[in-house]
Amino acid sequence: MQKIRSIRPTEEIERKLERLIGIEKTERSALIRRILDIGIEEELKKHALELFRDKKVSLAKAAEIADISVREMMDLVKDKDISLHISIEDIREDFEAAMKKRRAA
Repeated sequence: MQKIRSIRPTEEIERKLERLIGIEKTERSALIRRILDIGIEEELKKHALELFRDKKVSLAKAAEIADISVREMMDLVKDKDISLHISIEDIREDFEAAMKKRRAA
């Protein structure tokens, strides 16, 4: 069941939203949900990248936080020019996590 949330968009956001509705010929609420989903995904990726860059989480944990695959996380790390500081322990943890997922499938 979807919950109803109320927001107060600025005039600029409202203007941009109206422009997008006109371009995409889509329903307002569907467009807002899609934009919100994209924004949340991007914020999760940004947060995960920051944690990984600051060596607070492993690559696998960053991928989990961002809700993406380790391969996608590696691509993001590369795109952002973040050092891929991976230890033997990180590789072991990632391998064990992959094996656990494989057994569960």
